[in-house]
Amino acid sequence: MSLGRLGISNIRNIKSATIELDSGINLLIGANGSGKTSLLESVYFLGSGRTFRSNSVDPLISRGETQCTVHGVLMDAHGRKTTVGVQRSRDGNREIRINGEAVDRASLLARSLPTLVLGPNTVELLTGPPPNRRRYLNWGVFHVEPSFGELWNQANRCLRQRNELLRQPGVSRHELAVWDSQLAELADALHQQRANYFTSLASRFAEVSARLSGLAGVTCRYHKGWEGEEGLGPVLERQVDSDLQRGYTQSGPHRADIRLRLGKEGVATVCSRGELKILAWALVLSQGTVFMERTGANLVYLVDDLSSELDAGHREQVCEFLAAAGSQVLVTAIDREPFEKSWKTVQPRMFHVEHGGFSVEEVVNERR
Repeated sequence: MSLGRLGISNIRNIKSATIELDSGINLLIGANGSGKTSLLESVYFLGSGRTFRSNSVDPLISRGETQCTVHGVLMDAHGRKTTVGVQRSRDGNREIRINGEAVDRASLLARSLPTLVLGPNTVELLTGPPPNRRRYLNWGVFHVEPSFGELWNQANRCLRQRNELLRQPGVSRHELAVWDSQLAELADALHQQRANYFTSLASRFAEVSARLSGLAGVTCRYHKGWEGEEGLGPVLERQVDSDLQRGYTQSGPHRADIRLRLGKEGVATVCSRGELKILAWALVLSQGTVFMERTGANLVYLVDDLSSELDAGHREQVCEFLAAAGSQVLVTAIDREPFEKSWKTVQPRMFHVEHGGFSVEEVVNERR
């Protein structure tokens, strides 16, 4: 699936715009504050109902406006079209439509328009807290395991109920045991789906990271959220007194993590900032590769500020990887000339961005 026509209304400094995107590489060139990242954010909003720049959607809406809207026309490999639209108001109301019909779940947007973001914050996959990596892992499993989304929602509801009981004075072990049994069953199912997915991911990451980073000995491991080979049930039973003291559940699928090491040390400890960046980008590119292999579908890469995030050598390697992937790519940069030279095997569509407006420019690109 690729995004053909994109319509934007009241997204940050983009008051109104309609853009015809190429199904391959799209380059967005313009000064800081011109609207480049806002366009990427609009595409991400269309595929998730959220923004990748903050925890709140409110800053996404243009100043002085009460709501924002993004709509798009998607096209699959057989030429079949799907229309998608998302509207969000400052009062928190949200409206989602797919082929003209109202839907109430943002997960349907994610299945219609899967997107992966590469940019200044990607390095936080490795330098940030475990929830960053857990969201990354969940995205991948969600797209290859049809039942994962509902299992995850059920586990979170069960976890909330158990935590509420843990905070109540005088709670009985019998009451806790009911939720322990449900949580353990859901946790074991989630773990199996995550572990199966991670086997494919780790294999691809080994290839991609070696190709892009040149670092030898980088390993990627999955931690299920509790120690040992047994299921979660016995762990919850042993930890119940400690959980009661703390007032929350210490072990479970909500504690899952991905851990990267160089030799025996965590990469965040021994790698330079530049090395961490390329390893984090390799993680995302590996995830995109597994997505395409397991689903047979395409996705959209949103690449922000490529030329300043990576040096020339790594930039060309990433561009070569993206060009060969066959997915739709939207890339932003400030300077045209060095950016244009990074693409050697494809003819991208170039957009000049200024004051929230977009115009198509001719690209002169010598192919090899």
